[in-house]
Amino acid sequence: MSKSTGNQAMKHRARGFSAGVVVIVLMFLLAAAGVAWVYTGMIAQERWPIRWLEIDGPFERVSAEQVRARLTPFVKGSFFTVNPAHMREATGNMPWVSGVTVQKRWPDTIQVTIHEYTPVAHWVDGYLITGDGKQFRVPAADDIQGLPWLESPQSQLELVFQNWQKFDDALNRIGQHVDVLVLNPRGSWSAVLSGGTEVKFGKGDIFKNLEMLVSTWSDLMQGQDLPPVSIDLRYTNGFAVLWPRNVDAIARTYGEES
Repeated sequence: MSKSTGNQAMKHRARGFSAGVVVIVLMFLLAAAGVAWVYTGMIAQERWPIRWLEIDGPFERVSAEQVRARLTPFVKGSFFTVNPAHMREATGNMPWVSGVTVQKRWPDTIQVTIHEYTPVAHWVDGYLITGDGKQFRVPAADDIQGLPWLESPQSQLELVFQNWQKFDDALNRIGQHVDVLVLNPRGSWSAVLSGGTEVKFGKGDIFKNLEMLVSTWSDLMQGQDLPPVSIDLRYTNGFAVLWPRNVDAIARTYGEES
């Protein structure tokens, strides 16, 4: 190969290299411009505005209007800038709200699902208990009617909750249920039944005592117009029954051993 031929080849490669660099630079600039255009479109509210805020839930304790009022300030951005985490935080601390699900639906919808606490019992210090044994607080909880009352030391919530369910299942066989169940700090159990009878189970085998009460209830009530005022099951071979004479004159102390 001659010297002139070699120089021509080098010039050709140089021109090819320069053209390749120019193409790469142009592609980079076009990509950057595209990214900038897309980003501008993403944050521009007028291009991708939120048109629909859908709110679902049971709405037994929380109203849809309350939730909408909380969330409206958060949906003024574009579809891409609305932050679901901020929306969950804004509604998650509302009374009676146990959880919030926030989903974006292309191209202009935010769907919010509200989950509410469902109380099944009262507990101490104004707490309510859910069906899975979790405690929560809401304003004026103690004013809620129709729920049983559970009482125990703080560390014994799980035990008193489980035993309440077992007591209620057994008492259903005699047409009764638990209105009040107490585990006092000394470890003694007592209850108030739906008919008003106070029952002292003591510290021993409380389920053996409960079965004794259930199995003898029918015989106990024969010829009686009113249920007993109290039943004390803390005896080895029997139990004591106090029948009403003048109910208004009888003082009752729940959860205390005599």
